[in-house]
Amino acid sequence: MTTKREAILEATLALIAEHGFHGTAMSVVAEEAGVGAGTIYRYFDSKEDLITQLYLEIKREMGKAFLAGYSEDLSQRERFRTLWLNMLHYYMDHPQELAFLEQFGNSPYMNAEVKGAFTKYYEPLARFFRYAFEEGVFKKMPLAMLSTFTLEVAASLAKHHAAGELTLDEETKELAMSATWDALNR
Repeated sequence: MTTKREAILEATLALIAEHGFHGTAMSVVAEEAGVGAGTIYRYFDSKEDLITQLYLEIKREMGKAFLAGYSEDLSQRERFRTLWLNMLHYYMDHPQELAFLEQFGNSPYMNAEVKGAFTKYYEPLARFFRYAFEEGVFKKMPLAMLSTFTLEVAASLAKHHAAGELTLDEETKELAMSATWDALNR
């Protein structure tokens, strides 16, 4: 990415986190990014394209963060622990991204094409869960339900931590991971 493109994406993220999609005008993004209004259109076709590209960039970076330290050589539980704690840490460390992802997921911007565009970043994660289901390690459940027990639990805990309602120290993180593992495990 170019420096101007990065500045535009960062400004968009900050502004959307504060004002939402509709409250974020392209002119304000340009001002916040320190570029001319026309410069945005050198990198993005429209506001929709800008928001979609930001989403895909966040999903790509999030996928890398989820898989940090992950190895198929680890035991099933240790693989889960690595993935789940990485999810939790990502959400704790990236509250603006979390807020953006939640807005995007509930917006008309989310469609099948966008969903398909980022699945390749999550193939090791998908492979892990497919194996856990096939081998009977985890209870069989719909994918949306699995997401609720993993991604949404981690996101919710991170939001409670950020709001000062819960302290996620190492012991509490391990407790949350174990509770999630137990909920999924046969």
